[in-house]
Amino acid sequence: MTIAGFLARNELLLLFVVIVAGVGLAKLQVRGVRLGLAGVLFAGLGLAALARPPEGALRLAPELKELGLILFVYCVGLTSGPSFFAAFRARGARLNVTVGLALLVGAAVAVIGGRLLGLDGGLIAGVFCGALTNTPALGAATEALRGSEASIGPVLGYSVTYPFGVMGALLCFRVYVHLRERGSSGPGSIRPEVKPAIENGAVVVTRAEVVGRTIGELRVQDELEVVVARVLRHDEQLVANKYTVLAEGDILGIVGTKEALARAIEVFGEPSHIHPAVDRGSIDMRRVLVSKHELGGLTIKELKLDRRFHAQVTRLRRADADLVPSSDFRIEPGDRLRIVAPRAQMTAIAEFFGDSERQLADVDFFGLALGLCVGLLLARVPIPLGEAQLSLGVAGGPLLVGLVLGRLGKTGRIHWTLPYETTHALRELGLLLFLAGVGVSAGSALAQLAWNSAVRLLGLGALVTLITTVVALVVTRLWAKEGSVATLGVSSGMQTQPATLAAAFELSGKSEATYVAYAVVYPVAMIGKILLAQIIALSV
Repeated sequence: MTIAGFLARNELLLLFVVIVAGVGLAKLQVRGVRLGLAGVLFAGLGLAALARPPEGALRLAPELKELGLILFVYCVGLTSGPSFFAAFRARGARLNVTVGLALLVGAAVAVIGGRLLGLDGGLIAGVFCGALTNTPALGAATEALRGSEASIGPVLGYSVTYPFGVMGALLCFRVYVHLRERGSSGPGSIRPEVKPAIENGAVVVTRAEVVGRTIGELRVQDELEVVVARVLRHDEQLVANKYTVLAEGDILGIVGTKEALARAIEVFGEPSHIHPAVDRGSIDMRRVLVSKHELGGLTIKELKLDRRFHAQVTRLRRADADLVPSSDFRIEPGDRLRIVAPRAQMTAIAEFFGDSERQLADVDFFGLALGLCVGLLLARVPIPLGEAQLSLGVAGGPLLVGLVLGRLGKTGRIHWTLPYETTHALRELGLLLFLAGVGVSAGSALAQLAWNSAVRLLGLGALVTLITTVVALVVTRLWAKEGSVATLGVSSGMQTQPATLAAAFELSGKSEATYVAYAVVYPVAMIGKILLAQIIALSV
């Protein structure tokens, strides 16, 4: 028996062989560009195209592919939900209109070009998905054509056009930055930005307008973006909270960025050379791990630490980033809080949050499964479009539900949020399963694709990539009137591609504003591509 025949008889082994080979490809880097996890797709395509056992083509159960897609998009929704809804209220409408316009232009180019080249709807949909590097949209188009002769078309179009979809977008970004740098150093130029560090400071209360008022009344966290951690009053150390009434001569220990500290000093009085350092005899400070899942989704205000323990959260660490949380900031399992509190309360505080790595590893599978059930039900709801009926599909339904549940955090005793590490692992696992499945299923058909057909698909895909990316860059800059950093973030969000986001982050001088702009438009771009891919596949 040949190796190919052995793999054909052992699907699970085939699955992991494809994943091993694909992850190896994903780590290869050429001029700073990597395939990422899409390497799994190409490993599946190559293996299935080259290895053709006498027993028939290699295959993986379609249920594996569908399970992977569902896990991936649902976890994307959970992690994007809070930032999406928060940022959308501020400036999301204009930015998402920009992304919607760019996607419509890209879809029009794909359809018109595809008809001129005599391509069917499945191939055109695949070109659209690959040129804009969106795997869930590929899943939606493939599902929409399930059972028809054109069902293999989306994967073929995607596989041929995906590589330039990544490289073409990166090329557009570099040209844009080059043009901006040749211009003036005004607000549209690119300037390196160092991530603001969180610092400690001290201020003496001297201003009459703050004396006799409470810290909560002054809205210190929300308006000044600092945390008053401690108060030194007549040689006595106090833990500050929103009920603390300020007195003249108080020395406040404050935490925030350098700019925020400067603003706070202007409000309270004068800088202090004496810092109210922690007196370990009466007041303690430590990091506590949020491991109790029932606390996920609660805001700092809802924790009521000041009343329960006379404690204060001064910093929050999430995914290697330190933040100064506002009172409305929602915590998640896996967050690490730096807390200042009376020494006698520290044991009770640790028990309140859990502070257990083992407890953190316990996933609330009831909430996860229920959320997926709701997402799959929504996926089947028909959306009338003329004579045809579309649906969000398993790529869109779980994504939309994940966005909403990620924003809610919890409903009664049901906790929707998952620890960051768990969400990330499930998302990556889902993507691996999906990419392996679609790669193996399309490999045999790709081997039969004529060279001239591949060149036509590649040319059309390159056109879609370049025109769509240029439209996003130009409209964001000129109509939405965003600076260059946000323009790069919005354009990478339109691509929904981690490689373009990483490039945009580097080109923007490592500005965190790139991530914010990306998060604002990412969900709309994702859902827009999913719907457009189905429309193209069914109507062309």
